[in-house]
Amino acid sequence: MLCQQPSVLPAPGGGADRVNLYVCRRMKAKRVLRNMSQERLGKALGISYQQLQRYESGKSRLPCSLLYHAALALDVPVAYFFEDILTDCTVGAEPGLDKTALSAARNIQRMPDGDMRKALLSLIADLAHPF
Repeated sequence: MLCQQPSVLPAPGGGADRVNLYVCRRMKAKRVLRNMSQERLGKALGISYQQLQRYESGKSRLPCSLLYHAALALDVPVAYFFEDILTDCTVGAEPGLDKTALSAARNIQRMPDGDMRKALLSLIADLAHPF
C-alpha cells in the first residue's frame, strides 16, 4: 500500500503507532546530534517547525516522502531510521529522548580520540552505575 495522506491517520487500535513513533524519535535524535533546529529541518522538508514537532512527538504520522527528504537533510540512509526497530519496538515503550544526553553525546563526538575522551567516557559509565 502506498503512503496515505493526510498524515494524521490514527494507528490501528488507537493510540500512537509504535513504528512511526520509533522512526520519528530516531529522526529527532539525529537532528539534535547534528545541532539542527526544528525550524531548519522543517524548512528543508518544506513544512513548519510546528508540524515537525507533531511528527517528532508522534502526534502525526510522518509521510514516507518526508522521511526520504529527512534522510537527505540529515545525511543518513533511509534505513537509519529503522535500525534496531525489531528489538526496540517489541520490548515495551521506548523511553523519551533526553535532549541533554543527546547534546552531551554531540559534544563528546567533537572531542578528539585520546586519553581525555576515554577518561570522560569511563567517568560517565562509573556515574551511571555507582555500585
